[in-house]
Amino acid sequence: MPSLISPAERDYILKGIECNVRADGRQRPDYREVTIETGVVSQTSGSARVRIAGGTDVLVSVKAEIGPVQVDPETGDGADKGQIVCNVECAPSASQQFEGRGADDLNNELTQMMSRFLSHNTNTPAHKSSSTEAGAPAAPAGPGGINLSKLCIIPGQQCWVLFVDALVMDYGGNLMDAIFMGTRAAIYDTRIPKTEVQDLGDGQFEFEVLDDAEDTDIVEGREDMPICVTLNKVSDHFTILSLE
Repeated sequence: MPSLISPAERDYILKGIECNVRADGRQRPDYREVTIETGVVSQTSGSARVRIAGGTDVLVSVKAEIGPVQVDPETGDGADKGQIVCNVECAPSASQQFEGRGADDLNNELTQMMSRFLSHNTNTPAHKSSSTEAGAPAAPAGPGGINLSKLCIIPGQQCWVLFVDALVMDYGGNLMDAIFMGTRAAIYDTRIPKTEVQDLGDGQFEFEVLDDAEDTDIVEGREDMPICVTLNKVSDHFTILSLE
């Protein structure tokens, strides 16, 4: 967790950034070491764990379940699309910032941000956006990459719902970066069972979920999912966020 530093330490860090040499030897645009593991949670459709040197530790799981499609009563949109339901929870033990009522607000803000990013559907790559660190994220602009139409089983009736849950277990900076890296990795790890739909006539359909662990579908559009990079501006220079 970031701590207070003396004026001498502050001056040393600032001068180092001006010379493109940081306290830990990195240059301004260099990330701290990132470790990503996938398939770490059983009984899920996909999962990933991201650890960033310095303390941040995030676990993300994805579970695919079948549910009714959600149709917008005003526009009729959504009849041929699946859904993504996000939830972000920051463990109180991860940081003092995650204690008390402020933690609930932060959890809601992070959840809403992820939902907006992942649920905006298009076939074009995600747009760039910015966010604040461990605080109110900026409103995202752009699509989430995932092809929601591919998650539909029977238009107007049934679809796949992807429940994406992120747990922040430890915090040492780059929170949004870790959450989005973990989500992207977990979606890449996700496998969805294939289905067979039978037309019974008169607008009636039924479907069967194939029980074959070796023959599954990936999440279409996963390569276009957004990532987040947190930057600090120090004087006239931008740096990848650090503990400095």
